[in-house]
Amino acid sequence: MRLISKDANIKKILYQKGFDEKEILEFEKKANSIILRFDNIKNPSEFIQFLSNLGYFTISNENICFATTSLYNFEKTRCVLTEEGIECNFDADFTISQRYLLAKDKKLSLLKTNVMGIINVTPDSFYEGSRVQVEKVTQRALQMIQDGADVLDIGGESTRPFSEPVEEEEELKRVIPAIEAIRDMDKSIPISIDTYKSRVAQKAIEAGADIINDISGGTFDKDMFYVAAHYNVPIIIMHIKGTPKDMQKNPYYEDVIEEILQFFELRIEQALKAGVKLENIILDPGIGFGKRPEDNLEILRRCEEFRVLGRPILIGASRKSVIGHVLSNLPPEERLEGTLAISVICAQKKIEFVRVHDVKENKRAILMTQAIFDGV
Repeated sequence: MRLISKDANIKKILYQKGFDEKEILEFEKKANSIILRFDNIKNPSEFIQFLSNLGYFTISNENICFATTSLYNFEKTRCVLTEEGIECNFDADFTISQRYLLAKDKKLSLLKTNVMGIINVTPDSFYEGSRVQVEKVTQRALQMIQDGADVLDIGGESTRPFSEPVEEEEELKRVIPAIEAIRDMDKSIPISIDTYKSRVAQKAIEAGADIINDISGGTFDKDMFYVAAHYNVPIIIMHIKGTPKDMQKNPYYEDVIEEILQFFELRIEQALKAGVKLENIILDPGIGFGKRPEDNLEILRRCEEFRVLGRPILIGASRKSVIGHVLSNLPPEERLEGTLAISVICAQKKIEFVRVHDVKENKRAILMTQAIFDGV
């Protein structure tokens, strides 16, 4: 069972799944606060009758079914659904039960939107303002901490579209001195290492990093999950289609949310087999990594749906091309306002992490949003 966000374009989803216009219009008319999707139904007619008896309005097409009901009725019938073997181990408002993330000896609250500041010790990251030389990294890090960063993300290899990979030794030369310098300056700020190489992750953790941020979700290096498990550190599993060098060569999705969910399910399973604790997993749907503009916008519109897997979400959309696409091809240097809009939406949806270049501006926008919706 999937819980679908109220912000989803349900008409588009139903068209993609082969429903006719009359059914779609009827479902839209009946759509309530809870919209559910069921796949691989064995006895469709019996299942539809079962849901109807519980007060759900349903439409089905072969072995797929969409159902809608009120939040009250959903809560009332969750036990019945569970008894029928339908998993309901998530909250109706897309929240998770975990209160905080433990990164070594550092706690990160999962009851707010945390700001992850980007520090790239690279010569070629797509946004020039994120690049910093190693000897100046502590100055940049200190400013981000003063601006309210909750996490600092250190990267030594650009993964922009069409970029070439960096040799492991070169990446180590960039990130290890940077991590050591930041850790010497500040013992309490959580540091994540942005890498898909397990040895880089290992050396970074030993140098003072607390979190692994892997753009490949453990698919580029089979040992990555074992490193995360051995050191008992959180790992960010990101979705990517292809590699940075080829990911933007005509990417295509029938259903981008469903495909990413299936990817996450497989990667979580592999991580757990490697010994990673479930409470150490964060999910990142990978804005811009093998997605078209319309895919990226759909992910942002429905990003809270990934919480059906019970894990916190990270959104990394800062100054990315989808913003430039929407705003008449603006270059990265002019995409701050678009980034702030995304951070505000994430704060409204209670997304746990946003990864950004401009800490001060995003932190202030998030704090203001949280004050409006949650109270000061």
